[in-house]
Amino acid sequence: MASPLTRPETAEVATIPAGGAVPAPVPARVDEAVAPVLPTRASSVGVDLTIPLLRRPTRMRRPAPPEPPEAPSRRPRGTARARALRALVEERRYASVLAGMTHESFPGTLAGRTALRLLLAVPFVVVAILLEVGGVPAAISANTLLDVRAATVDWTGSGAAWLGDTFPPISGALAAVVPGGAFGLSLVGALCAGVVVHAMIELMVQRGFHASTVTALTLALVANPLFFFLATENLPAFLGIAFFGLAMTDVVRFVTFRNTQSGFRAGILLMLATLTDPNGLLYATAAVLTVPFLTHGRHQVGVHRAHALVLVFPTLSALAALVFVQWSFGGDPLGAFRSALDYDGSRWSIFSSLFTTPFGLLLLAPVASAWLMTAVVRRLAGGVIATLLLASVLIGFVIGTVPMNSAGNTFVLVTLAAIALVPPSTALRRIALANVMALLQLVIAIVAALQRDVVVTWLTAVLRSLGLV
Repeated sequence: MASPLTRPETAEVATIPAGGAVPAPVPARVDEAVAPVLPTRASSVGVDLTIPLLRRPTRMRRPAPPEPPEAPSRRPRGTARARALRALVEERRYASVLAGMTHESFPGTLAGRTALRLLLAVPFVVVAILLEVGGVPAAISANTLLDVRAATVDWTGSGAAWLGDTFPPISGALAAVVPGGAFGLSLVGALCAGVVVHAMIELMVQRGFHASTVTALTLALVANPLFFFLATENLPAFLGIAFFGLAMTDVVRFVTFRNTQSGFRAGILLMLATLTDPNGLLYATAAVLTVPFLTHGRHQVGVHRAHALVLVFPTLSALAALVFVQWSFGGDPLGAFRSALDYDGSRWSIFSSLFTTPFGLLLLAPVASAWLMTAVVRRLAGGVIATLLLASVLIGFVIGTVPMNSAGNTFVLVTLAAIALVPPSTALRRIALANVMALLQLVIAIVAALQRDVVVTWLTAVLRSLGLV
């Protein structure tokens, strides 16, 4: 039996012939099964009912399958290719941010962080006290020379002549306000050493370094005489190098992850390094020159220029202000810089002795180790900045911004830069190689310390205070 829902009805069709007569309407055919139920057209006249015409049922259509994506006709070139590359770099950058460094403090509470910093500073404070008890020759202590120079400055004058006599101004002001002379400066350096070591440990924990790598790099930085000598006997150089190391961590965050706050902080830290250490300007220059060699965004020249401008602007502004003050009050805009320089042309021979003397080879050893670390972790910036830092220290020796009785500058600079630039890894092979390279750096530092006369004399004074010599 057919259903009225499936059988189509014949619709009414009215045609008017040419003569103008209107024919009677033709009734629609209705299924016999519903004829007894439904009234006819004739019966509907009497009761005023009409039968609605049956409509054709609507059939559900299956949606058409989606069309396959069109294959690219050719490889994108020019602007399209640059956009695709930038999109890929952005995707990987954000993935690195999500899977990489966290921003949680280590330890989590302020009391815990303060206690850890004091605990890390205890060995340096003990060494400073032992040196005060046993006595250290003034010729090997840059702190003593800084204290003597600060004592000759007229701090009560109304002019700005003291700026030219105490450049860099921050270290000169510290020497004037810290009581205890050279011993007080040694204690300040010891406390700052605890802060710096904690900052490096916290950075490695935040970046997800393996615990063994954190231990190896911390030992390479601290467990050697060079770091102790620099922290307790040369406060200006130690503070400048510490500010540089902290700045490099923010440089990596700024350039790699485009963290603008880190960029501003890095610029301020580089400015502090310049105003603390006479050689800090060369360190800041090395940091800026390393920017194009960092991993992400190295194909964008305009971005690198913007990064460099953000990093150097605080330093250039501070130096320009210093020059203006010197010109306004003293008439000599470069007087402050002349007081910090001690150029000696005969010192250029140090470059020729790098490959011919044990002292030169030991200066090159940390840089060679940094290049080996670069090959292990595949980050070119590590080897580049190590080379630039070595050149900065050697030029500082020549122009007099690095004292002749200084030691450990290159080693500490390269190690801090390595901690900032080495990326974390989960591969056991890379972790093992990084640990081996860190321990090799420690061995190089110990051997280099035993070859420097000033460090040997300093170490003898420490052992004498302990009754071991």
